[in-house]
Amino acid sequence: MARLFLSYRRNDSGAYADRLAQRLRAFQFDTVFLDRDGIALGEDYAQRIRTSLSQSAAVLVLIGKTWVHAQDEGGRRRLDDPSDWVRREVALALTLGLPVIPVLFDSASMPAVEELPADLAPLGTKQCYEISANYFDRDADDLARRLEASLVAADARRAPAPQGAAASGFLRQLLLIWIVLSLVTGGVAVAPSFVPALPQTFWLFPCSMTGAAFLWWLYWLGESMRPVRARPA
Repeated sequence: MARLFLSYRRNDSGAYADRLAQRLRAFQFDTVFLDRDGIALGEDYAQRIRTSLSQSAAVLVLIGKTWVHAQDEGGRRRLDDPSDWVRREVALALTLGLPVIPVLFDSASMPAVEELPADLAPLGTKQCYEISANYFDRDADDLARRLEASLVAADARRAPAPQGAAASGFLRQLLLIWIVLSLVTGGVAVAPSFVPALPQTFWLFPCSMTGAAFLWWLYWLGESMRPVRARPA
């Protein structure tokens, strides 16, 4: 199942991040990455965040009322700082082409494109999801179910064809070869009647090839059915 990455600003939506991660982990996601418990003590957090993002199937950007205009100690808007980690997380997720879902809290509004740095501008046109503090568990579970359904569908599209489908294609190819060889054998069998110079046993070689192809097809047909026969009732 898929991995999720939660990007948030602690003084904006930090109060919801742990609760949301806990609700999501009740569903069938491999990992729900949250920096508070996803980075070990002494670990290189920058590398850990990059690695986790690259392995994620979707990124949730938690947005509260102060997310866009949050300022640093010098009064500068954090999103205008290229080294701001929230900006870097979202920008990297967009660059990687990952599904990025803005999740709004406290009746926050979606940031307008013109409010965002150029590398975050695509975030302004992403479909968002709102979670009400009064109905947190209900909304969080609904979000999890939607993510689960969409990511499972995406995994299914990326999954390789089952062995049964590949075996069926191979059997069809063998059957086609056998049919072609049968037609060739039939033509060769009557050829001496029209070309007396040809030996009467001219048909033996294509006939043996046809028989070999037929036996080969029967063998693989039996092998393809073996798992079905072995499966308990």
